[in-house]
Amino acid sequence: MRTGITVFAAAIAVSLAATPFVMGAGKALATQDSASAAPAPVTVIPVEVAPVSVAPQPEACARKVRVVYTGYGQPACR
Repeated sequence: MRTGITVFAAAIAVSLAATPFVMGAGKALATQDSASAAPAPVTVIPVEVAPVSVAPQPEACARKVRVVYTGYGQPACR
């Protein structure tokens, strides 16, 4: 039991110690943005948008409906 806890604690300690090195290596390998690079011209193409129809309104139920267990699967408003 103590061996498992020791191995777990050692793994945590190694990961905490290695994190700064991994983050530093990631920054060193990152590409630098060059100030001399000019942006390329972009062509803007207009897109036609079709009108969206309005969703139909749900049927209004004006009366109160009492839930009856034998009536499952049937519509409440007729």
